[in-house]
Order: sequence, then C-alpha cells, then structure tokens
Amino acid sequence: MVLQIYATDGVKMSDSYRAEKKLLGLSLIEAGLITREQLDQALKTHRKTGSTLGVTLVREGFITEKQLLTFLETQLGFPHAILANYVVDQNAIQVIPEDLARKYEICPLVKVKNTLTVAMVDPLDSFVLENLQETTGCEVKPLVSTYNEIMEAIDKYYSRKVEIEKKDDLSALRNLAESIQGVNKTSSAHSISGTDTNKANVINLVDKIIQDAVNSKASDIHIEPSDSNVRVRFRRDGILEDVMSLGKEWANPLTSRIKVMADLDIAEKRLPHDGRTRVRLSNREVDLRVSTFPCVDGEKAVLRILDKSSVVLSMNELGFNDYVLKHFYQMIKAPNGIVLVTGPTGSGKTSTLYAALKEINSTELNVITIEDPVEYRLPTVNQGQVNVKAGFTFAAGLRSMLRQDPDVIMVGEIRDLETAEIAIRASLTGHLVFSTLHTNDSAGSLNRLIDMGVEPFLVASAVLGAMAQRLVRCICPECKSPVKVGDRLLQELGIPKEKVGKVQFYRGKGCIMCKQTGYIGRTCITELLVNSEPIRSLVVSKSSTSQIKLKGQELGMRTLREDGIAKAVRGITTLQEVLRVTARDE
Repeated sequence: MVLQIYATDGVKMSDSYRAEKKLLGLSLIEAGLITREQLDQALKTHRKTGSTLGVTLVREGFITEKQLLTFLETQLGFPHAILANYVVDQNAIQVIPEDLARKYEICPLVKVKNTLTVAMVDPLDSFVLENLQETTGCEVKPLVSTYNEIMEAIDKYYSRKVEIEKKDDLSALRNLAESIQGVNKTSSAHSISGTDTNKANVINLVDKIIQDAVNSKASDIHIEPSDSNVRVRFRRDGILEDVMSLGKEWANPLTSRIKVMADLDIAEKRLPHDGRTRVRLSNREVDLRVSTFPCVDGEKAVLRILDKSSVVLSMNELGFNDYVLKHFYQMIKAPNGIVLVTGPTGSGKTSTLYAALKEINSTELNVITIEDPVEYRLPTVNQGQVNVKAGFTFAAGLRSMLRQDPDVIMVGEIRDLETAEIAIRASLTGHLVFSTLHTNDSAGSLNRLIDMGVEPFLVASAVLGAMAQRLVRCICPECKSPVKVGDRLLQELGIPKEKVGKVQFYRGKGCIMCKQTGYIGRTCITELLVNSEPIRSLVVSKSSTSQIKLKGQELGMRTLREDGIAKAVRGITTLQEVLRVTARDE
C-alpha cells in the first residue's frame, strides 16, 4: 500500500516523490549550498505552494538560480538548455497543454518518435516526470534551465490564435495585432464595426495584453490614445515601460472591449468611469480595477492588476531595518491604539498592513477589515469591500464593524473627519486599529489628522505611531557590479564626500535575468515615528511637522532618505533609486 499525501491544489504525491525531493535537498546540503534548516523550511513552503523544490529554494533566497543551475549541470550531469538558442518544435508544444506547462513549470522542446525532451528547473522531480509520461505517452528526457527562461519560453510559444516566430512577448503582441484585419475607423462609440472575426480578434488582443502583463508581474496596464496611435504601457517595479504601439483605429475597439468587461457604459465617452472585472488566467483568478478617463484624443484606460494568488509577505520579508522591525512589532502587538502607514499610491502600504495582520492573526482574535478594494484574501480574516453606490463607505463600514465585537480593525484609508473620528473612538475604547494616510512623511500624518478636525489631545492619546514608506528597486544579483559615485549625486543625497570612505556602491549592468534593466524586485525603505511622550507633547502644543520630525530623529528615527542610503551601502539598491523616491531631509 502506497501512502498518499496531498498538496494544496489537491494533487496526490507518493512517497517516491518525497524521496526524490529529499535527494535534491540532501545533495545540495552535502555540497554546502544550503543548510538542513533551510531545506526543512523550503519543503514546508513547497507543500503549501506546489512549486518545485528548486524554484522554492530560489524564491526563499537560500540559493541563486545560477548556483542551482551550475550544481545540476556540473555535479549531477544534467545538460543545460539555453532556451533563447532553441527553436522549439511545434509538435512538442501540441503534446503538452499550456496550463500543464505552467503548472509544472516546464517547457517542451522537441519530440522525436516516442521521446519528448523538456526543460525543467528541477529535473529530479519524479512526480512531474511520471505525470508527463502518463499524459503524453512518451518517454520524457529532462534538461535543466532557469525558471525565468522557462516562463518566457511558455509565453513565447503558447500564443493565442497566432503563430509566434519572434523572440519575446512584445513580438507576439505585434504579430497578433498585425494578423487582425483593420477595424473600421468610422465605427460609433458604442459598437465595434467589422466582422465577427474582427470582434473576436479584439477580444484576443485584450486577453493577450492582460496575460502578458500578469506574466511579467506588472501592477498596471495603461492604454493611451494619441492623434496618431495607441500606446500600451506596463508598470513594472514602479516604472512605466512601453510595450507596444497600435494604429489609431484600435482606440475605440480596445476601450469598448475593456468597458464591456468591467460592465461600464460604452456609449458615454465624455465622463470618467470606474469599474472592476475578474479574469481567469492559467488556473488562477486575477481581479482588475478599471478606470477610464476622457482625453483630447480619446479615452485613456488604466487597469490595476490585483493578483489574489500572490503570497502575502511576512514582516521579516518587507525589508525593515532592525529599529523599525522592533518598534513596529511592538505597536501591532499593543492591545489598543491606532497604527498608521503613510505614503503615496503604490508605496506598499497595503502589503505592510496585510503582513501585520498576518503576524497577529489567530483564532483567538476577531479581525475585520474594510478595504477599497480587497486586494488579497487573508484566511480567517473578515474582509469587507467599500461600495459607495450602496452607501457602504469607509465611515459607514467602520461604524458597523464596531457592532461586530472586533479585536482588530483595519480601515483601508482615513479620507475624512468622520472616518478619523470613528477610528479614534474605536482605539480609545479598546480596539487596535490599522489604517493608511496619504502624507509625505511619518510626522506629517499626525498633523494631517489635526487638519481634518481631530482634536490634538485625541491624536496624541490614540496614535501609537506612524510609518512612512517608499518602494525602491533592488539591484539584480546576476549582473550586480561596483560603481563609482559622482560628487554631484553624493551632494544631492546630502552625503559628505569625506564620510563615504571605503564604502562601495553598486548597480546592475543589465542581463537576461532582469531584462536589461539592472533591477529585479523591490524592497521598502521606511521612516517610523514612535508616538512617545516627547512627541505627544509636541502634538498637543500643535507644533509644526518639521519640529516633530526633528524630535523623532533625536529619539532614534531614521528618515526615508537615511534608510535608503543605508540600503544602498549594503548593495540592496542604488543611490539613483533612493534619489528618485525620497525628498531631501530638511
């Protein structure tokens, strides 16, 4: 009798599968590349996510893709498939469906008679190999490649209704656009002229744009008409990048399709619209927040991607320095009070609050949220979503939440006096409240509440602390190299040249791993103001924001710019990134 265990997606895994996973892990331990503790943690994560052990070890930061690839190639003898040099056999693509390729993180390369060659991150994964053999009826020969190369190859060769011959997703989009016959430029605002085939092709193009945005981990899609063309841009790691350019005739069809998806009025082009929709991509659901805005040359559409399958980070993974981690942890463990996270849109405020909720959440607490929108689902947390049309605003939701016997409350944003007053009252009556504000720094958030109309003594009594944060791009570890910093940049950042000494700064040269940008991923820089007695005295006396900030620095607070410079010194980010997202400390 074979003992069966189950992954989170319901896939059965046998003891032989676990044995193969241990083989790779133990081999890496023997080679001195990981520790036993790291392997145990990776196996625990692997069982939750279903990703292969190799991918999990890389994502956990225990080993780099390059180290894993070199080990599998040189120590275990698996040939390295450089997928950029392969012309993938279309017969092999037909054998394995796209959803299966994405699920198992593999790319079929060539099929010769009854032998199928595939690229894998973990060629020791017997579970995947056995399932592929059963599914395809072929003998499977594994080669080793990187996760990013495999995903890019899948995006490249598994296209929708168009044969892809070029090397990247952008080419795929262009090919699809060029393969679609032109849409009549004289079509009305509420209809797309042309044949049913043209309508279907417009749908395919929009679906492909969304698919590529999700695959490239973009946070937003911008579709912008001009007098001569339609520009499509993705926001990746906080930076907008041009993806493709379409003819002017695409403006109305694309916007109309997006409006239909979000259940918006396609006939009304004179007013802005806001809506939501949900799409299913590769066995996962992605929510899209849709906004249209009338411009001179047509309607601009922006789609915010809310991938609910994304993993909520823990506090240790957010990039907090030791001072912030210690004091922020103390705040979220307090029995009552308000914890504020502040910063502009896209600075990671919601992710920080989710990490805090994840840290304190337990079956002993009743945790309720009111958000706009609910970006990620948290188990055992009661999450509510604002519905302004129905009268379910932040203030109304917060007022109702207080009748739900809560222990911890999260309010997506304090926007007005009514919400602020209810949140203050809740914190003073024994509740722990998390919320966000749109201010430039932590000290400014206290005065923002006072400006809204909250009494200073209430702000001083209720607020435990305020944390401002920004997101900076991280240097790509594969192409990271030393760089000499010019005097002008040091001067702009307020770093005395004589204090730099032997400190080495870095940058990314650009490589295939980071798509020639020099950056992969983001981390946060923070500024935490603890509302201690000296700060409370300043708040009650209505002191200026600059006075509160200076007192916070005297008490140990590191400003956003100081924290950013410290991360640049450690080689996590670049000084240019710090300069881009922070203001000079006055």
